[in-house]
Amino acid sequence: MMNSGLSPKTHFLIVTGIAVLGFVFLVSRPKTVVKDEEAKAVTSTAEEAPVHMSNPAADRLAKEIRDRHATDANPLNAYRALAEMFFQESVFDSSAYYFEQIAIANPGVSNWLRAGDAYLQAYSLALNPAKIEDLAAKTRDAYSQALKFDPASLHAKTNSALTYVNSATPMRAISILREVLDQQPNYLPAVLALGKLSMQSGQFDKAVDRFKEVLKIDKDNIEGKMGLAYSYIELGKTNDAKVLLQEILDADIDPIVKDEVRKTLNNLK
Repeated sequence: MMNSGLSPKTHFLIVTGIAVLGFVFLVSRPKTVVKDEEAKAVTSTAEEAPVHMSNPAADRLAKEIRDRHATDANPLNAYRALAEMFFQESVFDSSAYYFEQIAIANPGVSNWLRAGDAYLQAYSLALNPAKIEDLAAKTRDAYSQALKFDPASLHAKTNSALTYVNSATPMRAISILREVLDQQPNYLPAVLALGKLSMQSGQFDKAVDRFKEVLKIDKDNIEGKMGLAYSYIELGKTNDAKVLLQEILDADIDPIVKDEVRKTLNNLK
C-alpha cells in the first residue's frame, strides 16, 4: 500500500469534510414558503433563543434584525430573517432553532426540511459529544416531522441516515440508505453516503465501486472523485489516485480542502 502521509481515518475525514464545507449532501434545499397572513401565533420571542456559538458579525446582524422587527406583531418575520442570516454566517445551531420555530408555527414539509438541514449542518460541525448527540436527535426529529407530510422524501431519509453514521448503530444508516436506493437507485446523496460508510469501515474495494457509481451519475462530482482517490490510495493504486487528485486541484473547490488535497498529492510524488 502506498502511503499518502495520512491515516485511513484522515482520508475518510477529508472526504467527509468536503461535504460539510460545500453542503454537498443538502441537495435541492427548498426555500421556506410561509405567508405573513397565514402565520400562526407563537409564544416565544426572538430574544428567547438559547445561547449558541456565534461570531461578531452575526451578533451585530442579529441585533439589527431584532431592532428592525421589534414592533412587529408577528414574530415569524424576525425568525425568518434571523434563520437565514445565521445560516449564511454558518451559525447553524441558531439558524436551526429559528427554522424550527417557524416549522412549529407553520408545519409543512418545506419548513421542517429547512430546520433539519440547518440542524444537520450544526451536527456535522459539532465537537462536544453531548452536543453531537443532542443535535443528532434534533436533526432526526425535524426530518421525521417532514416525513409525516411527505413519507417518500428521499432528502429527509438520506440526511436523517447521516446522523447514524458515527453513532452506536451505524447499520441503521445503511438500512435507511438502502431503502432510499430501492426507491431511486441513482439518488446521488445516498450513493455517496454508502461510499463513505465503506471507507469508514475499511472496505475500500466496496468504496471504489460506490464512488464509481457516483461518477457514472455525475462525472464531475468532486466528492465522488475525492472518495475514489483516497480509496485508491488505500488500495495501493497510486497512479489512479494522482490523476483524480490533480483533477480536483484544477476544480473550483474550498481552499481548505484544496490545501489538503495538494498535501496528499505531494506526499504521493
